[in-house]
Amino acid sequence: MVEVKRQSGSRPRHVPERTCIGCRSTSAKREFVRIVRTVSGGVEVDLTGKKAGRGAYLCKQSGCWELALKRDHVARALKTSVGPADREALAMYGATLPAAPAESRTGES
Repeated sequence: MVEVKRQSGSRPRHVPERTCIGCRSTSAKREFVRIVRTVSGGVEVDLTGKKAGRGAYLCKQSGCWELALKRDHVARALKTSVGPADREALAMYGATLPAAPAESRTGES
């Protein structure tokens, strides 16, 4: 029997990355807020990141939420239409988030 030696130390842990549908920046999954299209067809914020349904991710910055709702990126990413009540709920949640400098959000000057 051949014995395989293990190297000391541990392997670096895999960190899942996601892309913001508002500003298209990529980062660790934990840096984003997940929104989900539920089985009933509604769209809601998924703070646990584990709700069933098609999901998309947005930065924790109010500017990304405004941009995604304004340009209808949410509907496109979730492959559904976003009703006025759901859109208002998402806008209200996005308004509670801190704003970020424009250059870090979009890369524009």
